[in-house]
Amino acid sequence: MRTLHTLQVADLIRRYDELGADIRRLVGDTQAVSLVEDENGLRMWQPLILGDGEFYRQLSERNPWYYATAKREYDVAAQYLGGDELLEVGCGEGHFSAWVKQARYTGLELSDHAVAAAQRRGLQVLRQDLMAFSEQHPAAFDRVCSFQVLEHLPVPADYFSAAHRVLRPGGLLITAVPAEDSYLGRQHDDCLNAPPHHVSRWTDECLKRYPESFGFELFDLVHLPMEQGHAQRLIHAFVSRTLLRPSPRPVGLLEKLQRRAVVSLLRSLPADTPIPDDFFIPGHTVLAVHRCVRSADQ
Repeated sequence: MRTLHTLQVADLIRRYDELGADIRRLVGDTQAVSLVEDENGLRMWQPLILGDGEFYRQLSERNPWYYATAKREYDVAAQYLGGDELLEVGCGEGHFSAWVKQARYTGLELSDHAVAAAQRRGLQVLRQDLMAFSEQHPAAFDRVCSFQVLEHLPVPADYFSAAHRVLRPGGLLITAVPAEDSYLGRQHDDCLNAPPHHVSRWTDECLKRYPESFGFELFDLVHLPMEQGHAQRLIHAFVSRTLLRPSPRPVGLLEKLQRRAVVSLLRSLPADTPIPDDFFIPGHTVLAVHRCVRSADQ
């Protein structure tokens, strides 16, 4: 176990305040949180601080961009659909169902509001967690998917073991998470990639290795290109890690002024600065596809 870096809770409180979310009741007396990596490469924040319903309500109501009805990962995930039965974990209002053409769709969600909204649209969405559901429906699905869910869960092992339980042999688990092997992994002060929003981070290597002990093998790993509207986050990561880090050599006044001018110029770019897909800058999301290949206890 090694510590990668530490954030002061006071800084997190201030940054979440700027987004309209008050986390003081969630953090209590905690002064700092650290990102630690275990022997499997899994990165978890310690101590564990989880968001609650009120936290996510504040984020979604005060930031209209928080819940998107269409995502690039939906287009990619749809290419791996097949079979008769599809289960989406943490489905929200079930927007991904619009990408499901043939399989029968079932969603699991814990938000009463989202479940009610999905059911009003005629969707088969249940208010139930995956662990309990998997006990009742072993080997019942050909595909299990989740989008931006795993990084919120306090026990990732429960997700993979339950997904394995509900999948039929040869079925696919499709999981989209924030890509640690992108600019996100270098943007240490992004509060949305820290507690109480995210409690884990996933590198490509961890996405390959960690699920193996639960009876999965990696079938495909797809990095999505930079999303339009995320340019400012990329710029912030670049500025913080490149232009603002201490120089290993003495820097003259002229170079200091030049660096400040470049920093000012980059930070002045609007948030919707277009980034052509042809550049293929790895963006916010990586989508991992795992095949259910054996019993988890073998």
